[in-house]
Amino acid sequence: MTVERAAGLLAGESPWLATVQGVLDSLPGMSGYLTAEVDDCGTMTDLVWAAVTPAAVTPDGRRGAQLIGLAMSRLYPEEIAGDRWQVFQRVLDTGEPADLGPIRVGESDFTIRAGRLGPGLLISWERLADPTRTAGRLAEVERTLAAEHDLAARLQQIILPIPAEPIDLPGLRVAVRYLPAGEDAMIGGDWFHAAALRDGSVLLAVGDVAGHGTQAATTMAQLRHALRALSVVTSDPGTLLEHLNRLIWELEADDPELAATAVIARFDPRSHELVWAQAGHPPPLLSRGGRTAPLPRPAGPMLGVVDGARYADSVIGLDPGDVLLLYTDGLVEQRHRGPDVGLDSVIATVDDAVRAAPERPLAEMLARLRRANPDDDTCILAARPRA
Repeated sequence: MTVERAAGLLAGESPWLATVQGVLDSLPGMSGYLTAEVDDCGTMTDLVWAAVTPAAVTPDGRRGAQLIGLAMSRLYPEEIAGDRWQVFQRVLDTGEPADLGPIRVGESDFTIRAGRLGPGLLISWERLADPTRTAGRLAEVERTLAAEHDLAARLQQIILPIPAEPIDLPGLRVAVRYLPAGEDAMIGGDWFHAAALRDGSVLLAVGDVAGHGTQAATTMAQLRHALRALSVVTSDPGTLLEHLNRLIWELEADDPELAATAVIARFDPRSHELVWAQAGHPPPLLSRGGRTAPLPRPAGPMLGVVDGARYADSVIGLDPGDVLLLYTDGLVEQRHRGPDVGLDSVIATVDDAVRAAPERPLAEMLARLRRANPDDDTCILAARPRA
């Protein structure tokens, strides 16, 4: 049985496991994704192999598909009460990755790296040819970090594909740009949504999950997919944020440090009315008549901070010639300058872009806002009503 077939049988109808296996299929080295079984107190009682790379081989010789569905308690019962088990528990609890090794198994030494990915663990391991060679161990750690970064990046591309060109929606043209923090930074939790609704209106959103890496990407995916599903029931921005707030409260049971912000807007192309609400998020910028300014922000706390929080709607007109900019805080907040300085710089850039290219301001604006923030990821969504 192939790895793909075994993983498919285990995943059943789980798109999450199918996505993880699809990414692991293209990664080099030996890595596996294990789902955690926990008791009522949240203590991990077992780990079950759910996805593996094609080259995965355990120290006892099991390969690929032979691992799928097997429990750690069956393969290595001594691990359940061992020190490494406590390390795995801590990784699940805190989200902080851990490096183990060199560890002697039989006649060989191994290095192991464990990191949290969604509700389970991503574990990578490699046999050391010579455990006395520090350089070799460092190289392995670097390869493992690169593989983890590659996994997070591939997951984000699957979960959050960024359109290369502006997209046309009912009465609206929308362009999106994603700016990663730094070339070597972990993937973050910034996300966007832009889609037509069944009533002919358009739903826009930008959000930010605190942190970086696979956990932030996982939460980002949950929020984005939840918004899409909820928009079938209601298109009111304030009501949608109330539902997302409840979701974050549920997710905080597994991750108490979870924090997120978002802004959601609904545009009606018939009335040119824009209704929007925010949850602890920077307000959109509106460029009109050559001048750009932030919109007055309606009340709304961060997601997951206040149980049962209410989010107020605000209504403005959005007419042909106007440009609306939704963004995450990485665009205006940087380590060596305050947010007001950053906001002034962005407003000046938007004004210059609109003056330089009044007929195609979206492309010009995003081209000028390509500067990356070394401290944080940035997601930018620019929208312009079509005549």
